[in-house]
Amino acid sequence: MYEFAALLAQESEPFIKLIEPDNSVSFPNLGILFNNVSVGVKIGPFSIRWYGLIICLAMVLCIILGMRRTSSYGISKDDLFDYILFGIPSAIIGARAYYVLFSLDYYKAHPGEIFAIWNGGLAIYGGVIAIAIMALVATKIKKKSFIHLMDFVLPYVILGQGIGRWGNFVNQEAYGANTTSVFGMTGNLIAGEVGNDVLVHPTFLYESLWCLAGFVFIAIYRKKLQKNIGEATALYLMIYGTERAIVEGLRTDSLMVHIGDFGIRVSQWLSVALVVIGIALFIDARLRGKPLAGVVSEFRKNEAAKLLDAKKKKEVEEPAEEGEKSSFAEVVEAMTLDEEGGSEENGTEEEDEPEEPEEPEVSTEPEEPTETEEAAEPDPVKPEEV
Repeated sequence: MYEFAALLAQESEPFIKLIEPDNSVSFPNLGILFNNVSVGVKIGPFSIRWYGLIICLAMVLCIILGMRRTSSYGISKDDLFDYILFGIPSAIIGARAYYVLFSLDYYKAHPGEIFAIWNGGLAIYGGVIAIAIMALVATKIKKKSFIHLMDFVLPYVILGQGIGRWGNFVNQEAYGANTTSVFGMTGNLIAGEVGNDVLVHPTFLYESLWCLAGFVFIAIYRKKLQKNIGEATALYLMIYGTERAIVEGLRTDSLMVHIGDFGIRVSQWLSVALVVIGIALFIDARLRGKPLAGVVSEFRKNEAAKLLDAKKKKEVEEPAEEGEKSSFAEVVEAMTLDEEGGSEENGTEEEDEPEEPEEPEVSTEPEEPTETEEAAEPDPVKPEEV
């Protein structure tokens, strides 16, 4: 009886329902409260986490925006599709591998959670590094410029980072240390970890706003001011590296490497290194970089040549089909002519058409009599004989 009641209770559950719908997030000093901040939705036996959905939507938006700018930046759409096809899985694998690698003690104890990316745990730097490695290999195979590709891709990467950080908001993770600032935030899940009346830095918000502003700046610079290849890549390294070096120092969940009793924030030191590399790359690109305008011009010439070749090929193929039809018509016509007597081109004489009888010519001069007529005429009678 109890088992039957439990079965009925399960069957009476809604087919679509929110996951943890009672969560809430607030910014007390700003007077902002978000109720019913669920972490996902359950549709039948399937669960969809907002964290993963937000990241997917960010990827789709970046791909759409990138596709609209390929020709103006000298990138082939076909090549970009190839990069995307291998880049997205590489980014996810790299982001997870980076996170697991620097949380190895935990995942040694919980190996079943290594692949549970829907619960969070994607390190952005791992994804960026994986994309860079994939792009380096792909451009070598395609014999393209790696830095040129990075100039095109990285502005959209920083846009995706700015959007993807809102997955941390719904999960109430990646927050910072205690604070009394006007931006201090809390939530039911955060309160369960740090205390009810404690506000923390919304580091996800800091990074999101910084990345969105960085995307706008790089997009404008790339369109209006960039001269040489490498400048946009350098700007990404400097802008994101600076932000991460600052914000990472506020976080309480940083990935750490411990050397004795001394702990190093991996992402913070990596960010500092990226800023230094970005500065050096920017100077080198401005002084010795290959002009972007020349690359774009060469790309457009090649694309125009491809279109012209394709058009010529089409024009050649279409008349060929028409030529087959006209040749057939010529054969039929030739056969008809052969039946009538052949043509001069084949060395045969055409039959003369029957000539109409000619009317006799009427002569005004008297005709001379012929010999027969002369013989038939009687001799004139002589007077003396009569």
